[in-house]
Amino acid sequence: MKTSYEQLLERYQEIQLLNSISGVLYWDMNVHMPPAAVGHRAKQFQYISQKVHSLITDSEVGSLLNKCNQDTSLDDLQKRNVELIQRSYDSRTILPSELVGKLAVQSNKTLEIWKKAKAKTDFQMVLPDLEVLFDLNVESAQLLAKSKNMNDPFDALIDDRDKGFSVSLLTKLFDEAKSFLVPFIKKCKESGTQPDRSFLTRPVPRSTQVKMVENLAKFLDYDFHSENAVGNIAEVEHPLTIGGGFKDVRVTVKYHEDNVLAAFLAGAHECGHAIHSLQGKEEWYNQPIYRMSSPSFGESQSRFFENIIASSEEFWNHYYLKFQKDTDGIFDYISSNNFCSALNAVTPGFIRIQADEVTYILHIIIRFEIERDWFAGKIETKEVPQVWNEKYKQYLSVDVPNDTLGLMQDLHWYSQYYGYFFGYGIGDLISSQITVKMSKDLPDWKTSLQDGKFSPIRQWLEKNVHQKGGTLDCLDMVKSITGEELTPKYHINYLKEKFSDIYNL
Repeated sequence: MKTSYEQLLERYQEIQLLNSISGVLYWDMNVHMPPAAVGHRAKQFQYISQKVHSLITDSEVGSLLNKCNQDTSLDDLQKRNVELIQRSYDSRTILPSELVGKLAVQSNKTLEIWKKAKAKTDFQMVLPDLEVLFDLNVESAQLLAKSKNMNDPFDALIDDRDKGFSVSLLTKLFDEAKSFLVPFIKKCKESGTQPDRSFLTRPVPRSTQVKMVENLAKFLDYDFHSENAVGNIAEVEHPLTIGGGFKDVRVTVKYHEDNVLAAFLAGAHECGHAIHSLQGKEEWYNQPIYRMSSPSFGESQSRFFENIIASSEEFWNHYYLKFQKDTDGIFDYISSNNFCSALNAVTPGFIRIQADEVTYILHIIIRFEIERDWFAGKIETKEVPQVWNEKYKQYLSVDVPNDTLGLMQDLHWYSQYYGYFFGYGIGDLISSQITVKMSKDLPDWKTSLQDGKFSPIRQWLEKNVHQKGGTLDCLDMVKSITGEELTPKYHINYLKEKFSDIYNL
């Protein structure tokens, strides 16, 4: 007879199977699905969402959890699995099935309208559906807050997304980073040394960029090409990584013929997500501990690949000749040093996913502050464009020309990702802190990278980071890996050292 723990895991595995089906459908919707299929796809998502909800909230799951919580024979990993399932059960049981279905339908409907509104630069076109979607998310967050005995729905949403984080902690971390970033950006922009970026807009055909991204993925050990491939690279409006199941993690990018770095860096970023997922312990698959339970920590790995690796001087000292070949000689007369400086130039702008390392967190802070005030009722949905533009002027000294380059640039608020943006900024802080630890354990990693050897870095990440899976919450995981509490100081030191050299500060 199966134990209560074994029965509970069987329930979880059925849920994960449905989630993997949903992932494949989501990938197809973004990559191949014909426009006329939107309505039927929304019904498919609604069915799966409600089915998953019913499985998670089944009274039998509650009974099994109670028995497992009283089972003294479980080891620490089994207890962690029970804890993670308990969290999911607690957060889902507070949500009525009808609300879950409405959220699934409305998020997919709003996402499709957003694509059209963005193309037409018409925020008013998506505003009515965004208002409905936001109100549904507020309703959900209020129920979560009530279940957690919290006064702030946004606090409850953050805690549900990423255990241990709160509005007050995020405000503290981001305020410390902001106090450094705003004046440092000003120093960089006023420096007498300014990298030439004019050649970065040279047109590179899409077909050429496809080859470029594929070869980068090969360098980073993301297998999408062998007979045992575990991945796939496709094009979408907004780059993302989608897990379709065990050994099925798919990367997407967006090609811009006049901005070759957009696809290149997005490719590095998404490969970071994919490799993080693929390097989990195989024996843990279909258990909650296989996956990192923190979106913020997940972003630390994608930002590590994008910035610490693919934007580093050491990487380009090795990779530039290959990059020149992959881009058909378009950059043949540009030196490696000039190209690397141009890639890393501090250029305050409108687009988050094209932002340089220094300004990037300010893009995240703006979104976090808007969400914080939006959920608190200090901002109405129709006022978000104005507040967005004001903050971009205040923090980055840029005038946002239109809503497509403003609050319609990201899919998150038009889908199901509220209380999520902060993770991108926290990811930068974590990646810098982990790099300091890696440098102690692997002092020659920069030399290896310059010699074209990425495997030692990937293997260190596998052993020291990726195979820890979801055994700890984010803040505890950072402390476990680095020996310290999460702090912005390492990221500040990293930016100061790297960009003071580029700008002769």
